[in-house]
Amino acid sequence: MAASQEAERLRLQARALAHFGSHALRTDDLDALLQEAAALVSDCIGIDLVKVLELLPGGDNLLVRAGVNWKPGVVGRATLGAHERSPGGYALVRDEPVISADTDVEDRFEIPDLLLEHRVKSMVNVVIRGERAAWGVLEVDSRRHRSFDEDDVSFLQNYANLIAAAIDRLKAEADLRQAAERTSFLLGELQHRVQNMLLNVRSLARRTARGSASVAAFSEAFDARLMALARTQDLLTTASLASVGLRDALLQELGAHGAEPGGRVSLSGPEIGLPPKTVQALSMVFHELATNASKYGALRHEGGRLDVSWRTTPGDRAEVSVLWRESGVPISDPPTRRGFGTEAIERILPHMLGGESRVEFLADGVACTIRFPLSERP
Repeated sequence: MAASQEAERLRLQARALAHFGSHALRTDDLDALLQEAAALVSDCIGIDLVKVLELLPGGDNLLVRAGVNWKPGVVGRATLGAHERSPGGYALVRDEPVISADTDVEDRFEIPDLLLEHRVKSMVNVVIRGERAAWGVLEVDSRRHRSFDEDDVSFLQNYANLIAAAIDRLKAEADLRQAAERTSFLLGELQHRVQNMLLNVRSLARRTARGSASVAAFSEAFDARLMALARTQDLLTTASLASVGLRDALLQELGAHGAEPGGRVSLSGPEIGLPPKTVQALSMVFHELATNASKYGALRHEGGRLDVSWRTTPGDRAEVSVLWRESGVPISDPPTRRGFGTEAIERILPHMLGGESRVEFLADGVACTIRFPLSERP
């Protein structure tokens, strides 16, 4: 090749790299960018068959993500092995450009059927490597024998590096968008929870005052209920925002009253995740039941026993059923006055969760049944 022709070729490649680099810094369309890269490489290097191979999750296959002059059905669908016995896989394993001047005598790897069908005689593979790991391979395939030189390889590697930089940028921007969306979601969730908690505090204050005989009694009961709310908020904060386990909510309230599973206390039921609003309401009920049990029921009497079980019932609207059963506590005269705790269980909780509940004073202890939809009401 004459010196003037070589100079013109290098100028053309330099302009193509500059144009592509500028575009790669602005575009958000990766597929269009990869397709443009394949077309520009084809023009600049004078070879019609060019493809961009993406390493698929698992690392076993390479997808023809973009390309020019391939038969219909190849780009976006065809895959090649990412192992050392394929051209692209060989380049990935070596982590360096790989030139194959004559596919007829190539013995380092097998020539895929896709290349044989397109009568490929010579090829170059360069790795597209991002900051974290290899993303894929840029491959140039010639239908006639060609001796690729260092300038060709350098040009292709520079192109591959620009592609990798664009991919890294798009990935970083996607991560930032997801982080912003997550932050917005968390702020909204926090505002929603604070509003719900304030409404709960207001309701607690009113109903506790209505059922208290003195300021001292109000202070004691209100403080205990506020602490129950605080424990629930702590549980919601340390657990996933999406749900909290029913067992965890129950264990927290029993633990606050000095009761642990084993011996006189048994818990049984499947793992059930509950949304925040349901957890807040249910934790208040568990608090009232545990408070009464520790003052008057199974957790106070030496022969008392507490069994809590729950299950889900299938159907058009999946429901959760909870049975709180105390035994070993003789009840000769069931109470006639309904306090805040009973009201919370039989009226407030069903209203908040759209379910129903019932408290019974049996001869040997309290039985409380609760049912509510598994999904949270809006």
